[in-house]
Amino acid sequence: MPRLLQLGQTAPFAVKEASQRIGQRLTLARKRRRLTLRQLASKAGISYDTMRAVEAGNLQTGLGAYLAALWAMGLESEMQAFADPERDAEGRQLELARLPKRVRHARERSDEQF
Repeated sequence: MPRLLQLGQTAPFAVKEASQRIGQRLTLARKRRRLTLRQLASKAGISYDTMRAVEAGNLQTGLGAYLAALWAMGLESEMQAFADPERDAEGRQLELARLPKRVRHARERSDEQF
């Protein structure tokens, strides 16, 4: 029998809080559009229970369910901003630190082989 995921108990507080905040934001977006949970779940192609878990910020709910809910409400532009490398200042700095200090030109190779 497979072991149950324990992410709900082991996740850092910041991760749990962010997940709940995303769920609350999705709930607000749904209500502003005057959609019921069942309507949004149907439109997103996920089950009612999965949609409830998304809005609750359940960490064990797949990322695809969150993305489907965003898409179903016309918020696909929000998906584009997720982990955008252009907004990753720390990653850019680390990449720059790894660049070589100087560039060497490739040696010319002779076409003649002995």
